[in-house]
Amino acid sequence: MGHAWSEWIYLGGVKAFADGSLGSNTALFYEPYVDDPDNYGLQVTEPEALLNMTLESDLNGLQVAIHAIGDRANDLILDIYGSVASTNGMRDRRFRIEHAQQLASGTPGRFGKQRVVASMQPDQLLDDADSASKKLGKDRAEKESYLFQSLLENNALVAFGSDWPVEDINPLSGIKTAMRRRLPTWESAWIPSECISLDDAIKA
Repeated sequence: MGHAWSEWIYLGGVKAFADGSLGSNTALFYEPYVDDPDNYGLQVTEPEALLNMTLESDLNGLQVAIHAIGDRANDLILDIYGSVASTNGMRDRRFRIEHAQQLASGTPGRFGKQRVVASMQPDQLLDDADSASKKLGKDRAEKESYLFQSLLENNALVAFGSDWPVEDINPLSGIKTAMRRRLPTWESAWIPSECISLDDAIKA
């Protein structure tokens, strides 16, 4: 997978963006933001452009990673990945969705079925745990946010990272957060059903 342009340069993949971020109210959702009722988020790249980029990159043996945070953005990218796999044929392509942060009901199962890598950053949970309910509503936030255990239960490929320099580069911090899911000042976990084991956190 990928291409060596010289002994110094290797091109392994390409990255694109489907939406923005939760903090700026630009992650793309099916339902509007509670604190901004006319806003569903921002689709930063047209679906046709994402599809064409993914088709061509895949044909040239490049791994594709697309940033998606909102539930609608994640489903959009899974649709595109499914279409490309159907068009170009089955192989070990390891398509990735960067962040996979807010997932609608049924979406963890799609990750597992399509063998799409959920590339997630546990420490970003610490930034969103307090604000997600204010932006999405408590019920929606707790059903959709950082579904580590749900993804694993659906046989999804979960890969953890730090998103440095946005977060601490130390992997031990992310492992701890994936297991405990709580801010230093909190006594209980945020969405405890999504806490994962030490073994699963290390593997991710």
